[in-house]
Amino acid sequence: MRPRAVLPYGEAAIYLDLGLERARDRAARTHAAAALVRAALPPGALSEVVLGAGTLILAGIAEGARPAVDALLSRLSADLDPGSGEASSPAALRGREHAIHVVYDGPDLAETAAALGATPREVVALHTGREVVVELLGFLPGFAYMGDVAERLVRPRRATPRPSVPAGSVAIAGTFTGIYPMSSPGGWTLLGRAVSAPPLFDADRDPPALFAPGDRVRFIAVAPEDAGPPPPAARPAPREDRAPRALGIVAAPPGATVQDAGRRGMLSKGLPPSGPLDAVTHAAANLAVGNPSGAAAIEIPLGDLTICAEGRLLVSIDGERPRTLHDGEALRIDATSRAVRYLAVRGGIGVPVRSGARATLLAARLGGLDGRPLRRGDRLPVGDEAEPAGPPADVGPAGAPAEGPTPLLEVDPGPHAARFPAAALDALLETAWRISRWGDRVGVRLEGGRIPREGPDLALPAPMLRGAVQIATDGTPIVLGPDHPVTGGYPVLAVVRQADQPRLARLRPGDTLRFRLGH
Repeated sequence: MRPRAVLPYGEAAIYLDLGLERARDRAARTHAAAALVRAALPPGALSEVVLGAGTLILAGIAEGARPAVDALLSRLSADLDPGSGEASSPAALRGREHAIHVVYDGPDLAETAAALGATPREVVALHTGREVVVELLGFLPGFAYMGDVAERLVRPRRATPRPSVPAGSVAIAGTFTGIYPMSSPGGWTLLGRAVSAPPLFDADRDPPALFAPGDRVRFIAVAPEDAGPPPPAARPAPREDRAPRALGIVAAPPGATVQDAGRRGMLSKGLPPSGPLDAVTHAAANLAVGNPSGAAAIEIPLGDLTICAEGRLLVSIDGERPRTLHDGEALRIDATSRAVRYLAVRGGIGVPVRSGARATLLAARLGGLDGRPLRRGDRLPVGDEAEPAGPPADVGPAGAPAEGPTPLLEVDPGPHAARFPAAALDALLETAWRISRWGDRVGVRLEGGRIPREGPDLALPAPMLRGAVQIATDGTPIVLGPDHPVTGGYPVLAVVRQADQPRLARLRPGDTLRFRLGH
């Protein structure tokens, strides 16, 4: 299987385009290629192999593993056949059957019908008229790309993604259809809402995702009055026993969460890494109180946080000299010119480990405190003081809010640069961009210009990584953050280097930045 393209994807990943866009057995052959890569490389060479539709990324390549990876890529480029004995021949994927009841009242139904020269009833008939097959999981935890839809229903993604799409929305984009497992930004065409499916993602279920590659799905139209009760919600995270030491939340800004170092090696299971927006400052706060650098701490975006100590606690803000809080003592962390700050406590925040981490993934309501932002009245248990790695350290505040009026962040060309006009990368580098207020842990939109684009967005979903600079159909750059979609359809023009991702995270809405190519 000779890859059509082997491209760098940031500093520690490689993007493989297998050239299978029109292959009828694309899903099976992509999974076979992934199995071949996993089998051919020594343990620890990669953090994971992530699948798109006919594409793979080899993510988290260890520094000493480059020779083995390069040797594998040379063999693939020499037309190594996965069926040659080193991997099983790609057979058709087979899975379970699902029937999903849908109320077809989506906001894009009438517009889609008009674009097709059809009635809404005919659009519904096209969507329900064939069984679709799950090719891969991605975008959001539990989101399944199902195809192929009827040829008349093949539609490009929206020029500008919606800031919020309701959970349960049934949508189409390109040759795929899917169901949004939870509310999130999204650029697909919305036809209706699923009313019969159990939770599409439940961390307490094995496996957590309802759908799996090879599953067959049929959509059934129902009237609103026949929809029945809403599907059951995922079970809340289990609570640990009441800890003798804790942080009480007196006041919190929207979006304050518990974050540890994040989930590593979970992209292939449909989970983004999460973890801190500013890993440097998060680590500095932990090291200042003697914690391991990746211990769970409170991330405080764009606002003030006030806490109250239960028991005697040692805390640090952003790596500043630690201070002791006595039982009942309150502490206010004021907003500054930084967009995000961190409060660490010796012993770490002792919320349960969920899917390998304590980090909060808001999109999946996973981790942290019930998978949600912190609010007044919350109580966060503090871990045993025997856990920390060493004595408190006077490391000092990490980084700086900004070096001058317009920080210069380094990027590498992205894996989809060939899908843009020749002037696109120059436009990215020559523009002074402004941080939009439309940003969160999933990604940050940039304002101040438009990147040239060609043609509608009909490309197959491809794996995404943190720092990827996606370009929406209308030319808007979106820099992906730690809760980024696992896969996406908008092309990636560039990738922000890892060292500059914390600097980006410190910028507030309205702040400006520029990009330059890394050296």
